[in-house]
Amino acid sequence: MSDKDEWSKVYSALADPSWDFRTVEGIAEDTGLEQEHVGRLLDEHQSDIRQAVSRKWGILYTLQSRPVKPREYIADIQMFASKSF
Repeated sequence: MSDKDEWSKVYSALADPSWDFRTVEGIAEDTGLEQEHVGRLLDEHQSDIRQAVSRKWGILYTLQSRPVKPREYIADIQMFASKSF
């Protein structure tokens, strides 16, 4: 399977309307790809995705094209406010 086909699988997993954000583990489970390979594909396609950080789930991914939800703004503000300068 080519990287293009594999990225298509990852893209579809990220576009799944059942989820706002996905973990690497969840994407790997849905696509049948190894977690390390999913991570590499996400790194290679950073312009197509955006990331969020969850205390519970760690780094999460979604498509750049998906609308930003209010809770994303709130999470960003909370993360910024919790940093020491």
